[in-house]
Amino acid sequence: MGGLAESSTRTLDGFEEWYRREHPKVLGAMFVLCRDKDLAGDATDEAFARALARWPRVSTMRSPGAWVHRVALNVLRRAGRRRGMEAKILSGQRPGDVLPGEHPDVWDAVAALPPRQRTAVVLRFVADLPEADIALAMGINRGTVSSTLAAARRHLGEVLQDDDGGDGDDYEQVTHA
Repeated sequence: MGGLAESSTRTLDGFEEWYRREHPKVLGAMFVLCRDKDLAGDATDEAFARALARWPRVSTMRSPGAWVHRVALNVLRRAGRRRGMEAKILSGQRPGDVLPGEHPDVWDAVAALPPRQRTAVVLRFVADLPEADIALAMGINRGTVSSTLAAARRHLGEVLQDDDGGDGDDYEQVTHA
């Protein structure tokens, strides 16, 4: 009788520890991307639910963290498209944006980046993913991640320098925090 329970437990080995380690990274990245706590939470929860359902396969991947980020990004994109259509239908009104607590000028500048640059910056500096995992999460190669991050850094440095007449130190504080 205990065979089914033992088998089920064995297939979930490591999930709880992995979940506790990865969940804050994914949630933080999704929040910065969409600036909506509920949407970020929904995308993150959906991604982890899918990871749990496929844990025997996901746990053997080179980077389960990158996989769950990719799933959450896809959920977020679908929700964004759906919300866009709803907004058109329901008079174009959106709820107010929620700003990240620290360095709002930097995150405003990040939010203005092109989608690929914004996603790469958030996955690198909020989710703390290495470039190889960002490549997996975004479905691009590692060299593209490097060049995308370099372009985003240049752009943010220029924007932040123009905004405050300074030397872009705010960006450096966030990227090295």
